[in-house]
Amino acid sequence: MPIDTHTAFREFENGGFDAKQAEALVRVINGTTAEQSTKADIQQLREDSKADMKEFREDSKADMKEFREDSKADIQQFREDSKADIQKLREDSKADMKELREDFKADIQKLREDSKADMKELREDFKADMKELREDFKDQFATKADLRAAISEVKADIAVATNKMLLGAFGIAGLLFAALKLFP
Repeated sequence: MPIDTHTAFREFENGGFDAKQAEALVRVINGTTAEQSTKADIQQLREDSKADMKEFREDSKADMKEFREDSKADIQQFREDSKADIQKLREDSKADMKELREDFKADIQKLREDSKADMKELREDFKADMKELREDFKDQFATKADLRAAISEVKADIAVATNKMLLGAFGIAGLLFAALKLFP
């Protein structure tokens, strides 16, 4: 609201202010009223604010849309990279497993061959030992009767040793038990 500065100056002078005081006071009041907002100013501010808010919303929507699209693209790229990494890991694992299987088969084959060689050597040693035993038996026992007597003697020695062991371990009860088992 505009102020009539000349009228205000006269009123201050009539009220007892000197000319300098009245002029200073009118300047202050005029400066203060010049800074006051009018309804039109406030309405313009509202319209400007609405326009700014509308522009901000549109910019925000556009930014969000761009962010979503970028995020979708990033997520899709991550999925594709992950799939490729997983596929490579599968292939590497398959290759490693194949190599392990081949190494294991080779180790088993080597073990079989070594075992066959060891078994062959054991058979040959056993045959040689059996041949030597046969010859020792032939030399020691001239007849079948001598062999039967030697076998009976060994059985008796085993029975005595068993009885002694049972007697030592179980006392008389063990001996009776053994007797019942050996001579039913």
